[in-house]
Amino acid sequence: MRMILLAATVLAALLVPTAMAKPKPLSSEISRQSEQKALAKRIGYLRLQTWKCQDALNVTRSKASESIWALPASTPYRRWTVNLWKKRERGCERTLSRRTLPANWDWLTSVRLVQRVYPGTSSWLKTISSREGGWGRFVMNSQGSGCGGWMQFMSSTYWAYSHAAFADLRSRGFIVPQSANSWSHPMGQAITAGYMRYTGRDGHHWSATDY
Repeated sequence: MRMILLAATVLAALLVPTAMAKPKPLSSEISRQSEQKALAKRIGYLRLQTWKCQDALNVTRSKASESIWALPASTPYRRWTVNLWKKRERGCERTLSRRTLPANWDWLTSVRLVQRVYPGTSSWLKTISSREGGWGRFVMNSQGSGCGGWMQFMSSTYWAYSHAAFADLRSRGFIVPQSANSWSHPMGQAITAGYMRYTGRDGHHWSATDY
């Protein structure tokens, strides 16, 4: 009897591991899982880049329908989601590029960039500056009046309008470095003078023959 029980125990020990052993995943299944992980990682990256861009534009972030960890185990769906966020990210970057006015030290480039915010002021800015401070470097009035720069702003006049000009620019969804808000900076003078002209605040600050 003892021998029979011993034989049965040995036989059971041999059969159980075989019965409970998990089948090895097929190479196609491993490949599918690997692609899905890569797609989830890509979706996460594109979401962060999109939100970073949208934060820079100060607009509402695009909503994610589910977290990265709750994505359906569907390769076609994850591919579609990648393309969705890719389009959002590229669209936002194009808008950000158009609305960003890079600070530069060239007067004519500054005038051109300001047209994105205050269209129609280019000819006026060029006409005034050609008769005042020129299109080159910052120069002071040769007669010692205290005026300076391309538009020959008095420092007090510039600062009386520049903060409102930069605030107005940002309220229209445009981005410019705060360092450009300077009496001696071509972008600062172009933005401030463009704002004054566009909003009818140029008034008596320049000769009537320049209108």
